[in-house]
Amino acid sequence: MILERYMNLCKEQGKYPTVVAASAGYDKSALTNWKKQASENDGVCSISSSRLRLIAENLGTTSDYLLGLTDNQNDKHPQSVQELVNNPYKLLLLDEMDGMSDKSLEQLIRIMRTIKGMQDD
Repeated sequence: MILERYMNLCKEQGKYPTVVAASAGYDKSALTNWKKQASENDGVCSISSSRLRLIAENLGTTSDYLLGLTDNQNDKHPQSVQELVNNPYKLLLLDEMDGMSDKSLEQLIRIMRTIKGMQDD
């Protein structure tokens, strides 16, 4: 999701993806690494939250949009933040994720997607 939205925004704005990545402190190989990770991990690639924020700012959007948490590119106060504040289970989940490695977080995302897909509507 991140990579797809990132590439689309770069294209829409006429920005070179490698230049935008460099503005967040990544080297020239970052884009290649993200593409490789995404192809190997069900579309998931690893970008640190601080660098994701820099990329979002450079593209005039939010981290939540790049992560797929909202479809509104300019939503500065996304509903997802309101939900976190109002839902103790979601806050607990964030607390439990603190200190986890990127690899563990990627595995957790896959598990959560599986569970989400198993829910009855």
